[in-house]
Amino acid sequence: MKRRKHEELVSEFEHDDMDSGDPLMASEYSAQIFQYLMELEHSTMPDPNYMATQKELAWKMRGVLIDWLAEVHYKFKLLPETMFLAVNLIDRFLSVRAVSLVKLQLVGITALFVAAKYEEVMAPSVQNFIFMADGGFSDKEILQAERYMLSALGFKMSYPNPMHFLRRISKADNYDIHSRTVAKYLMEIPLLDFNFIECPPSMISAASLCLARRMMGHECWEEKLELSSGYTENDLLPCMERMVHYLQQSRRSNTFIFRKYATKRYLKASIFCREWVMNLMRQHNHRS
Repeated sequence: MKRRKHEELVSEFEHDDMDSGDPLMASEYSAQIFQYLMELEHSTMPDPNYMATQKELAWKMRGVLIDWLAEVHYKFKLLPETMFLAVNLIDRFLSVRAVSLVKLQLVGITALFVAAKYEEVMAPSVQNFIFMADGGFSDKEILQAERYMLSALGFKMSYPNPMHFLRRISKADNYDIHSRTVAKYLMEIPLLDFNFIECPPSMISAASLCLARRMMGHECWEEKLELSSGYTENDLLPCMERMVHYLQQSRRSNTFIFRKYATKRYLKASIFCREWVMNLMRQHNHRS
């Protein structure tokens, strides 16, 4: 899965005049920022095979933990970036430290606590996190775990999560609310499924929007989307196939993330995706 060279992106997708008057968009530096994020993401990738070194854990346990954290994250009304960073911290920490089963929830709640302090303007207090964990840990335990986790990760917190990349490529999609919302749901699927750990955030973001557009009957990956993402459609096919495979498993409807995106607030995106993949399966069965 080759990426287009950064030099091509700099020359072909430089500047958006619509954002030139907005200092928050920093449009004159957009190409340089994008190039930096593409380089940075590789230094924050976890080991996709770390579970082989964990004696008491299994991938299924990770999925249960992440889905519970997604619900805690939702109840706190935190930013999407906070959840993406928390999962990245968990995976990176488990890549370098063996953890017992009884400490796994502590790792999860600590990662969300740390991520919230990094991403949020007003982060929930440690007491709030203790409450969400049903009092299973003391403030001393969480604060000690915070120091241990940050030390193990070399205090490296800068993580270019999929939302950073989706904001950029959404401009090339004219900020279409429907495809963007479906893409957000598809971007959260990799949080739960360990099969996506090896996929860089930029690829997950691009694959999510590409698949969302395909589901909605749009031309999947126009040239401007290729330029803004750095990926061709062929680059994204393996990642999209994994997403479709995930959606084909009926038990996935029991996750909190599915239920969250089944609400009107999120345009019932998860239901739309489930119906799309069921129709796809019916067409396949009819042909065979």
